[in-house]
Amino acid sequence: MGSNVGGCWQSVCMNHSTETLASELGADAPASVSDVRLALGGLSDSQLREALEAAFDRRHRVDAELCRLAGEVVHRSRSSLGADGLAVRSGSGTPVALMADIGLITLAEARRLCHVGEATATRTSLIGESLPALYPALASVVDAGLIPIDSANLIASALEQAAPRAEPDHLEEAERQLVAFALENPADSVRRLAARWRDALDEDGIEPREAELAERMSLRRTILANGMKRYRLDLDPLGAAYLDAAIDARVGEVLRAPRFEARESTDGCGDDHEQLADPRTLAQVGADAIVQLARHANACSNTEVPTPAATIVVRMSLESLLGGLGEARIDGIEQPISAETARRLAADAYIIPMVLGGKGEVLDMGVARRLFTRAQRIAFAERDDGCAWSNCHKPPSYTEAHHIRWWQYDGLTNLDNGILLCSIHHHRIHRDGWEIRMIDNVPWFVPPSSVDIYRTPRRGGRLPEPDTGRLAALHPYRPRWSADDEVLPAGMGAQMRQE
Repeated sequence: MGSNVGGCWQSVCMNHSTETLASELGADAPASVSDVRLALGGLSDSQLREALEAAFDRRHRVDAELCRLAGEVVHRSRSSLGADGLAVRSGSGTPVALMADIGLITLAEARRLCHVGEATATRTSLIGESLPALYPALASVVDAGLIPIDSANLIASALEQAAPRAEPDHLEEAERQLVAFALENPADSVRRLAARWRDALDEDGIEPREAELAERMSLRRTILANGMKRYRLDLDPLGAAYLDAAIDARVGEVLRAPRFEARESTDGCGDDHEQLADPRTLAQVGADAIVQLARHANACSNTEVPTPAATIVVRMSLESLLGGLGEARIDGIEQPISAETARRLAADAYIIPMVLGGKGEVLDMGVARRLFTRAQRIAFAERDDGCAWSNCHKPPSYTEAHHIRWWQYDGLTNLDNGILLCSIHHHRIHRDGWEIRMIDNVPWFVPPSSVDIYRTPRRGGRLPEPDTGRLAALHPYRPRWSADDEVLPAGMGAQMRQE
């Protein structure tokens, strides 16, 4: 294999599939697809990253074509055609089943393709006129292959749930902002923000959804073949908040506990320590925490179960607190609760109601001490939502407070200079040379050039709240990916451009 295969790969892989690489590499090409795969080992980290980006771009374009085809299948199989519908005549019965039969894919994947295809397809009026897609902004990015189908499916689902009670202009603005967010964020983050937009557009639907979830609570117990017992517990957001707080407090206590083995030292004090790793996984520690709570409840006459400091933070606006209308959110729980439920919880000794305003700056306790206080950590949890690292969902109890400007370099112990990170990402910051920039109260993580040669900042912290304040000043939809625009992550603004 020639020495320039790695360089050829970088130029070819951006526009071609793996199967065509051998022919494109020319005289230095590997002899077979197997050899092409082996050539992956010759890529640098940056070349591998570029190859991945190119492959996902191709995948998104193929998925866009499948969505267009699925939309046409749905149209030709509409119920008004009866037995003349395509899916019925094909023997599959439904468009979803037809897609699964032809593509040999799961029904879940076929359902996503059909759903997005129908939501983004052009429509026809009763008199035969051509109408735009139900969600034109979403259709634009799907047709261009700019977002994954998972994100498109989540956006369409959230908008459909809010549509019956939402103003059309408000629905259009929500679509625009969700599409812009999906261009730069993974599908899991899109799912969470789409749910928030659904609730912001349909506040009247929060209480019915809350009641429905409460009615679905259940506990199922099954004895497995190996003798273990499996518990399947479905809880509503409020019940989950209580249980999560108790479990996470115990898990966090284990994660932060020093585990050392004393060895004999020259002075005999046993002060030469070697840190030992806890052999248990997080799942095992969590299971042990539940067993400990149950053992105490069964063995102790005191009905108050002692737990490590467990805090539940309920977030709501001042208007919701005073009026009892709208929504409130429990940190660590995706689904909201009604403001009325949050007001009732405010009297609970284990609940901390956090009333928000401005950009979420709760307090600032700049001091000359090194360690952050408990109050500051609660404020960090409000801003960062647990570990602030992009796409890390560790709860606050699993995290450590880190000085953005390190303490030994005169960094202050205040909110502007602090951030929550789980142990893994805390070590990565110290070891690998990542930078953290706090812009508009949002942490951005800048990778070292060894990870990303362009050092593209990655947004961390809590997801942005739905910008409902803009609903009163709507403007025409304009794609952020216009060739005339300088594309930067949302919210970084002029400050990042100057840098």
